Amino acid sequence: MNHVVIIGRLTRDPELRYIPGTGTAVASCSIAVDRDYTKKDGTKETDFIPFEIMGKPAEYTANYLNKGRLVAIQGSVRFDRYIDQNTNEAKTYAKIAAKNIESLESNKSKETGGNNKEFEPSFEPPQGLDPQGFTAIDDDDIPF
Repeated sequence: MNHVVIIGRLTRDPELRYIPGTGTAVASCSIAVDRDYTKKDGTKETDFIPFEIMGKPAEYTANYLNKGRLVAIQGSVRFDRYIDQNTNEAKTYAKIAAKNIESLESNKSKETGGNNKEFEPSFEPPQGLDPQGFTAIDDDDIPF
């Protein structure tokens, strides 16, 4: 089974092109994903993973997602081969063939750096309740 889900930030604005003959949209970009461990000096390493997405999701990606946006990508790992023109050697590289992409933050939170106070809930407990919203009850009131 070849299935991958990755969450990270776009490293650049996606590039949109169309396949000649079919006119199918293809968007390409890369996503920055932190590794899940921290080095002894407290830093994390980041992988920059290229991906391509086709069809309507490609047009959405190119039109509405931009550099720095937090996204989730679902797809499969693909290996492409090519001949290096300088050395005439066969090279292989991996990329994600994405089927779905989803933005994990709104435009407003992206514009304000994720600190949009407008969407932070404010909570005031009703009269007679403690801050967690519970009232004291007597053990005799418990039916078990």
